[in-house]
Amino acid sequence: MLTSKAWKAANSQNNREIRKNWGTAMRHLWAIITLTFCAAVLSLPSRAAVDHTKILIDSTTNLTTADWHVSSAEWGGVAWRVALRTLHGGRQEGVQVIDVDNGAMSFMIVPTRGFEVWKANVGKLRLGWDAPVKEIIHPSYIRLSDDGGAGWRSGFGGLMVRGGLASFGSPTQDQDQQLTLHGHVDYLPASRVSVRYEAAPFPRLIFRGVVDDFQTFGPQLELVSEISTTIGKPEIVFDDEVTNMSDTPQDMELLYHTNFGTPLLGAGAQFLAPVKQVAPMNPLSAAGGLADWNRYSGPHGPGYAAKVFNMQLYADAAGLTKAMLKAPDGQDGVLITFDTHGLPYMSLWKNEVTAKSGYVTGLEPGTGFPNARPVERAAGRVPRLKGGQSYHVHLAIEGLTDKTQVAAAEKAIQALAKTPPVLQKKPTGP
Repeated sequence: MLTSKAWKAANSQNNREIRKNWGTAMRHLWAIITLTFCAAVLSLPSRAAVDHTKILIDSTTNLTTADWHVSSAEWGGVAWRVALRTLHGGRQEGVQVIDVDNGAMSFMIVPTRGFEVWKANVGKLRLGWDAPVKEIIHPSYIRLSDDGGAGWRSGFGGLMVRGGLASFGSPTQDQDQQLTLHGHVDYLPASRVSVRYEAAPFPRLIFRGVVDDFQTFGPQLELVSEISTTIGKPEIVFDDEVTNMSDTPQDMELLYHTNFGTPLLGAGAQFLAPVKQVAPMNPLSAAGGLADWNRYSGPHGPGYAAKVFNMQLYADAAGLTKAMLKAPDGQDGVLITFDTHGLPYMSLWKNEVTAKSGYVTGLEPGTGFPNARPVERAAGRVPRLKGGQSYHVHLAIEGLTDKTQVAAAEKAIQALAKTPPVLQKKPTGP
């Protein structure tokens, strides 16, 4: 029999064992609860990590969307928004535009006009120009055959305007085809349009448009364009594919008519690129020589004539090259990066007329030069696609908003240049 003292000691020991075991059990239970909770949370779909897609236009299902918007609040990510809207009044009636703001850059895509980009801004820096045409004119008001085949100019006013798909360049008669200035694509509405948000590997918005340049007994070329932008980055990226949808070979030409006015353009502005060789496009462009072909001195008054200089650029091992328009004060610029496998040629258009007459310069990568198609074909600069064959193009436009960025771009261009440019006095075309 235990004495009272011994019993108390044993009971105390038991209580300590019970408390110890209870504590251990509770710790184990809490660990299980914590792990279960964490596993449950991790198994839930994270809104920021989910991709989203919205089809806005699809002619095959008779789908159209008049007005629509979405933002990071609905689809995830940080500080971006997209809005589709329809313009009204005047000759812009019925034109649809997509307004994009990625947090660092805003820009406008026009599905009704060949899926072009009309304008862009990086903070206070405007990328674009002051065209005499103020409205985004609906294609139904444009007659490409006007003005001797130069009706394309009647609605010209965008930042990035494509020429093509069957031809670009001067109007001409090419065998049994009457070709108009810069082709049809900029006045063809997109048949299918979608927007996609991708969270990984880095958050970005992708806009996909399909434009058909088809004619009965004529070209059957389809453009599938992906315009993307990384959230928080001042850059627009174009990844385009043109496919010959017929079963016979067809000519294909593609030009990226990328246009800038003030504040990037002005007296003292400069075009910089790793130029291999450059030549005037025509005798008018050759007048006065090539000493200042890449510098700007305008605007100029009546009597000034626009000039075009055609060139080939050096590229890196992957085929990528760069060209920059540097503002007069060197504080701002715009950098264009493109793949020379798809765009092996470059043209510089200097239209230094008065401010209200269309003061603009065009940095224009292309499959060839903007001569008439027969001239380009004779020079071997017109791709010919087999039935079902596709042609790929990559191009990016980046806004530069401080002197450090401009200097870095200039250094990258200088690194690509292997030799000083060869200046050819003989024009590339008539």
